[in-house]
Amino acid sequence: MDQLTELEEDALGEIFNISLGAAAKLMSEMVSDEILLTVPNLNIIRLEEALRLEALADKEVCSIEQKFSGGMGTGSAFLLFHKNSSLEIVKMMMKDYVAINEVAQFEKDALSEIGNIILNSVLTNLAKLAEKRIETKIPEFFVGKYEDIVKDEFFDQKNSDTILVAFIDYRLKGKDIVGYIFFVLEFKSIRELSKVLIEKLK
Repeated sequence: MDQLTELEEDALGEIFNISLGAAAKLMSEMVSDEILLTVPNLNIIRLEEALRLEALADKEVCSIEQKFSGGMGTGSAFLLFHKNSSLEIVKMMMKDYVAINEVAQFEKDALSEIGNIILNSVLTNLAKLAEKRIETKIPEFFVGKYEDIVKDEFFDQKNSDTILVAFIDYRLKGKDIVGYIFFVLEFKSIRELSKVLIEKLK
């Protein structure tokens, strides 16, 4: 299986750190509380392996997808949360403006906004550092069983065979909320991007 070198992983990890740090600052303002992030843990996996991720298998999840194209290649970026975690985030965003039993009604709009902030931050920083043109589509929201989302959305990326997964812990008010970022992209595009970032980050 294709693998990145340690140096290539470090370069991608650094840009994720930078991008997610900026996104966390914006999210902190949205929920009026500090958000702490762990250092992203990156993994390269095949599409088939995505179905067997232990942390997500058989779980109800919310997913926000942002398709992109341009100099980095054509692919999709996904942000996923466990269903329980996503509702906790929405509660914090809505504060006292809505009743607890009404939170689910605002889930799609609230999480789409968060997905837009986080995914745009990562994609924009990647493109800027790599000096690549990038075009993004409006984020799309999905909710359901993790495996169904993988089959329906990940496998729909006809030109892609590889997923770059970033595991990130979001900590809000003592709650551990784990988020997952998936980049569905050809491995050659991921490797090319990492090599460019190595030069830029020197």
